[in-house]
Amino acid sequence: MTFYSLSFLAFFLIFSIIINKISSVRIQHIAFLIANVVFYSFWDFRFLLLIGFIVVLCYFSAVLFEKKQNKYLIVIPVIICIFVLGIFKYFNFFSESFAHLFGVKNYVTLNLILPLGISFYMFQAMSYLFDVLYGKTKAEKDFIKLAVYISFFPQITSGPIVKSKDFLPQLDRLHRVSKENVYEGFQLFLIGLTKKVVFADRIGVAVDAVYSAPAAYNGVSILFAVIGYSFQIYCDFSGYSNMAIGIAKMWDFDLGENFNAPYIAQNPSEFWRRWHISLSTWFRDYVYIPLGGNRKGALRTYFNLFITMVLSGIWHGANITFVIWGVVHGMGSALNKMSKDLNKNKDVDNNPYSSAISIVLNFVFVSLAWVVFRANNLEQALSIYKGLFNSSGLMYINVYVVVFIVLINLFNLFALFKNNGRVIDVNMNLDLFKNKILISLWVWGIILFMYCGNSAFIYAQF
Repeated sequence: MTFYSLSFLAFFLIFSIIINKISSVRIQHIAFLIANVVFYSFWDFRFLLLIGFIVVLCYFSAVLFEKKQNKYLIVIPVIICIFVLGIFKYFNFFSESFAHLFGVKNYVTLNLILPLGISFYMFQAMSYLFDVLYGKTKAEKDFIKLAVYISFFPQITSGPIVKSKDFLPQLDRLHRVSKENVYEGFQLFLIGLTKKVVFADRIGVAVDAVYSAPAAYNGVSILFAVIGYSFQIYCDFSGYSNMAIGIAKMWDFDLGENFNAPYIAQNPSEFWRRWHISLSTWFRDYVYIPLGGNRKGALRTYFNLFITMVLSGIWHGANITFVIWGVVHGMGSALNKMSKDLNKNKDVDNNPYSSAISIVLNFVFVSLAWVVFRANNLEQALSIYKGLFNSSGLMYINVYVVVFIVLINLFNLFALFKNNGRVIDVNMNLDLFKNKILISLWVWGIILFMYCGNSAFIYAQF
């Protein structure tokens, strides 16, 4: 049940009516939990047992920790979460890698279906446990509230990862589907829907064609595919985030911000402050800072940055390509920090041309790294890199890729020069007739230009 399906529309409308009729906060919690269960059941009801187990584990371990103040009551459940995540996502990868490394012919693999959104709700659960351990939040005594938090359906499949201290207090009030929230949430949803079904999915068709047979295309075609994927994954993932945040907003929830014009970043560190903000913040708070952050000298800081990004790469999936992608970004972040340290006593050049060059160079770095991320294996990635210098082969430049890249860059330029470097917010007053006409034309444009093929969200696989 995708966000833009008729079944989801019916589901959302039914539960919106029910929620608006409820006058008890406690009953609303139960209604939200039922909505989460129903939504996830549409994907695969079998894995409700796994989510339920994680909720029970988090609930009792946090409550017992507050009573006993024994850190192992938190540490052990975190290890269990990591172990479960490792079994589903990484067991076969490490088993095969070990066998190939030591020449073992007979090794064990598991035929497991990856539970939808397991990385996101596991990280959300672990953030709750860490925050209880560090005293940033109190253990939630209401089991239903904690279950609603961990399984909240808008962001369970692809984020954003919301911290308990930001979400649980929102459950203390009665939620209403107000006109103001619907206006704002619906427009956020439309932004995300446009990014996904118009931009990302159309660009994805052209990108898939080149990646499926890179040797058949010339360097210009492959270059457009590489650039195209950079915008495809941005529009796909930020589009999901916009839709999730918009849906939650219509139910009077605030999930925060997850993307902020990442391709106007001038260096890898700034890129990660703008891209998948909730995950970057998670790794900063629960990996980078506990490792020592920047408190233990320059060399330790560079190492901490590097290992944090490597772990981020491993989080994305059990494939050597993700590990290499993490290593590349780890090296980029560490070298960027080293460069800042070496030049911190020098005058900083604020020339706009220098900034523009930095943005372009960083985009080239990120786009070339995306090749490894997108490739099925290292052989395919190497074929793409070699193909960039190929003067022979087919010329294939999809008009949608060109048009959409131009449009997205215009939006980025607007964000850079007119909106203080922030993403464009659309918040029209839909009480005005002219704005109703604009929204109607916007919806009609989505219907006209949307890609109607089968195209799942990229980050749903993680």
